[in-house]
Amino acid sequence: MILYKPGTQFLYKGRVVTVDHVIIRRSDLWVRLANSDDTCRPEDLTPIVPHASQQAQGAPSR
Repeated sequence: MILYKPGTQFLYKGRVVTVDHVIIRRSDLWVRLANSDDTCRPEDLTPIVPHASQQAQGAPSR
């Protein structure tokens, strides 16, 4: 599941963007980007996956 909560970061058009808020219009869902006038469709955003080396130390590996 992808969360579109304020502060969540994604890749959009080759740059890292932050979600400001979600706009729901009838059956459409739009995401407003922070520090910008841009809005986009959720499918245009690519989730940023943390690199494995950034996991908490001591976490069990599988």
